[in-house]
Amino acid sequence: MRMKILGTLLAAMAVGGSAACSNFLDAPEAVANPNQPTVAGINQQFVATQTALTLQYTSDLARTACIWIQQCAGTERQYGQLGMYDYGEDAYNASFAQVYTGGGLIDIKGVIEKADAAGDDVYGAVGRVIEVMQMGLAADVWGDIPYSQAVSDTPTPSLDAQQDVYISLQATLDTAITMLASNKGAGPGLVDLYYGGNAVKWARLAHTLKARYALHVAEREGASAYALALAQAQQGLQPGDDFLGIAGDNPQSYNAWYQFLVIQRAGYMFAGRELVDLLAQRSDPRLTHYFLANDDDAYVGADPGDATSSQFSSFTVQDAPAYRQPIVTWQENRLIVAETAFRTGSGSLAASALDAVRQDAGLPTLGTVTLEDILAEKYIVLFQNPEAWNDYKRTCYPALIPAAGSQAVPGRLLYAVGERNSNPNVPAPAAQPARNWNDPVACS
Repeated sequence: MRMKILGTLLAAMAVGGSAACSNFLDAPEAVANPNQPTVAGINQQFVATQTALTLQYTSDLARTACIWIQQCAGTERQYGQLGMYDYGEDAYNASFAQVYTGGGLIDIKGVIEKADAAGDDVYGAVGRVIEVMQMGLAADVWGDIPYSQAVSDTPTPSLDAQQDVYISLQATLDTAITMLASNKGAGPGLVDLYYGGNAVKWARLAHTLKARYALHVAEREGASAYALALAQAQQGLQPGDDFLGIAGDNPQSYNAWYQFLVIQRAGYMFAGRELVDLLAQRSDPRLTHYFLANDDDAYVGADPGDATSSQFSSFTVQDAPAYRQPIVTWQENRLIVAETAFRTGSGSLAASALDAVRQDAGLPTLGTVTLEDILAEKYIVLFQNPEAWNDYKRTCYPALIPAAGSQAVPGRLLYAVGERNSNPNVPAPAAQPARNWNDPVACS
């Protein structure tokens, strides 16, 4: 803003003295400071969108999902209350705002607009995949959301129906896949902190995301959703393609889980009994990868409502503050293949897909599999990933016992009070549904 004011003053001075001297004072190189740009370039905006996306998938929403599906347990202060499904309407203001600002949809649209104007299909496609991931998570969590009018001159955007958002996301992914295949443009290159500008990996990610979002409507659409998910997952991520969150050795870029569990709120969360017991029963080596032994050198998880205690196991945070948290992985992709192949009658494909993931984890192959085998493996693979909450709502696996005094695990979050206060299209809490369109029936 200061640069704009300075530019205006200098221009006025030049006009006033034009009869006596040249207009050099309002020349672009005189009024524009290259070290203080007023408009972000495409690369700056793209870095912001990547950072925002990592935070959205690895901070508040991820911790909430982990607690509610009992991979984790909230054990102190507001996280103890969260474990009992007790939270305020203002608890997720930052998460909801992040969908749109500070590297959210506004900046994502800026990246896409600039890439399209430059004729860089690869860059534009990558921006579209980022958009899908940001808006897809928002639709998963809140259901109907501002989308089609969110980046417009409309001050109070309407809420798009969740089912319409999913349709739009699938179409956007189709466009991104086509654009990536064109190989037109230089793309983001090393500004791409996820894949280093590798268009092939972005295309595979887009196919896996199409499969993921097809599953999100399977409760409503049944067989057609499973068939779409299978076809897309077979073109999806392969070993070495994992989409990992951004993290580094600088304290400002530490893994968000590490920052919360170790630096900011030690004791607020411990291991969840459901996941600890499942891993122990299977003699699964991921028990020691995910969790630390307690003071008695044992692995013990907490139930909803349990208070902080040294008897519970803490988290390894995969051993390092710079650990890049998995967001979408080839293991998830193979387990989508396994589930959808099983549901569409291909038992051999289901078994081979599941066994590939089990072997990677150091477990023996099964040969013949059940649906429960597949869902159990995916519950484990998606540790600390908000996608695990979507799977639970869809499959009711595992058979969780809700927190005392509740009939069901929550199916969605309340809209942020900040958005409700500024947008009359957002209903009051009492008028909001308990569950989103894609999840009509609670697990019991």
